[in-house]
Amino acid sequence: MSTPPDSPRPSPSSPGGPPFPGLLGALWLVLASMFLEVLLAPLLRDAGGLGRDESAALARLMANAALFSGLAAFTGLSYRALFHAGSASAGAVLGLTLLPVLALVPGLVVVETALVNWVEALVPLSAWEQQAFESMGAPTLGAILMACVLAPVLEEMLFRGVILRAFLQRYPRGVAIVHSAGIFGLAHMNLYQFVVALTIGLVTGWLYERTRSLWPCIALHAAYNSSLTWLALNTPAGAEADIGHSSAGLALAGALLAAWWLKRCLQPARAR
Repeated sequence: MSTPPDSPRPSPSSPGGPPFPGLLGALWLVLASMFLEVLLAPLLRDAGGLGRDESAALARLMANAALFSGLAAFTGLSYRALFHAGSASAGAVLGLTLLPVLALVPGLVVVETALVNWVEALVPLSAWEQQAFESMGAPTLGAILMACVLAPVLEEMLFRGVILRAFLQRYPRGVAIVHSAGIFGLAHMNLYQFVVALTIGLVTGWLYERTRSLWPCIALHAAYNSSLTWLALNTPAGAEADIGHSSAGLALAGALLAAWWLKRCLQPARAR
């Protein structure tokens, strides 16, 4: 199934102006989301007796719920349109893209691991950063829920569903995807995750531009984070995950084949 090339219809905009947000507005949205999370997490931890990871997960959920509710009221964008605005049905889009999207993930893990190792060789992790990453990778329910469920859904809603959706109405397609991916990388606030998030943002941004649906983006994001979580849980403490050369080669070959299939099948989408 190919979607015919077409110009997307304008997305909801601020009164009397172009679609919201622009580049500066997107940065403010990211800062607002971070501020709400930082504000709510300690309050939930003190009031509810939750652990650090559980309170952080709940704070992210509540902060984003508040943010999206405000955006929906301001722009008139419904949650249904946020998740899927393409002309093809959500089921048809997932049926076409799910398997190749999942096939991309092992190759992305190989590429991202190599990129992060290269960056770490140039700029070694500080003791504080090492401790922070170990905490994020801790095998607690809250950390796993945050990485594998909440982050993929909420981040795709914000960075692709809201920010990239508006950028595609303001800028050329390539510029919109790169800008939204760059903001996604900057939101992680460290060089190592910036590299990973930038690459994931480019891939999911291209998927969104072609399908106007968050579902393939969420599937890729969740599968990627789940793969990293699984590797972390099955790697001895203090050791680095080791992906064999033969496994890496197969992963890259599968990802290239999946990318070819997606590019062949998906044309620029027509938004509702």
